[in-house]
Amino acid sequence: MTKTNEIQRFSFDNTNVRGERVLLNEAYQDIISRKNYPKQIETLLGEFVAAIALLRDIVKIDGVLSLQCKGNGFLETLMTECDENQNLRGIAQWDESKAIPDQISLKEALEGGYLVITISPKTGQRYQGIVEIVGDSLAQCLEQYFLQSEQLPSRVWLSANDTQCGGLFLQRLPAEQAKEGDEDAWDRFTHLASTVSDEELLGLPTADLLHRLYHEEEVRLYDAKAMQFGCSCTQQRTREAIASMGAEEIRQILSEQSKITVDCQFCAQLYVFSKDDLADLLGDLSQTH
Repeated sequence: MTKTNEIQRFSFDNTNVRGERVLLNEAYQDIISRKNYPKQIETLLGEFVAAIALLRDIVKIDGVLSLQCKGNGFLETLMTECDENQNLRGIAQWDESKAIPDQISLKEALEGGYLVITISPKTGQRYQGIVEIVGDSLAQCLEQYFLQSEQLPSRVWLSANDTQCGGLFLQRLPAEQAKEGDEDAWDRFTHLASTVSDEELLGLPTADLLHRLYHEEEVRLYDAKAMQFGCSCTQQRTREAIASMGAEEIRQILSEQSKITVDCQFCAQLYVFSKDDLADLLGDLSQTH
């Protein structure tokens, strides 16, 4: 098994085709180890982790990019995020009372649900795009998203197992970006990429994978970017979330439990707040209790 946690961009000389490849080991294991996931949901979560890593390197923002799905089937919600420092996190929640098929498609898992891509820049407005559920896989949904949102033909390959996740992305840019006309390049490159196996996608270093697929092409490989698990929760942000509940609800919880405990679902960090910790949120009324 190749030990790596990085994403790497590549392009084909004299064509208008670019690509990305991501392979994650420890970063992915840090995410799935936080909860005891059924194998089928763990695999789907791995595909989402690989997908958000690819999306984050394509969508250039100073902020957070998230990919979330909500459904009416046994999969209730699944969410992955990546920030500008390549910190990844993710979580899945499911109905444990429902049986999970041995083999599942995204459409079956969601049963009429939907996907949302959220772009949250540090400055400026937040943007959300609804992703249509097409085909049976997350890869097909993302291909449709890029075609509709950017009007650029794109292909995505995703895979995951119990130790690592990976992805491959190809995109055809506007024709004028090609230095020399190679009208067959897109069809040729996507045809070759379609021969990649899960074992190769998860087991080969990027340079070796591209050589296996494109040894007769002129491929330019750029510097890799490291990626890692990282959660954005903090004591202050958790306190702000508690403050948003309002003084009356905070007071009610404190009267019943004497403290407020918040467990981050992404990283399992536990935050505990006593009445004294939250006194300023309760205002003058706190002096009477």
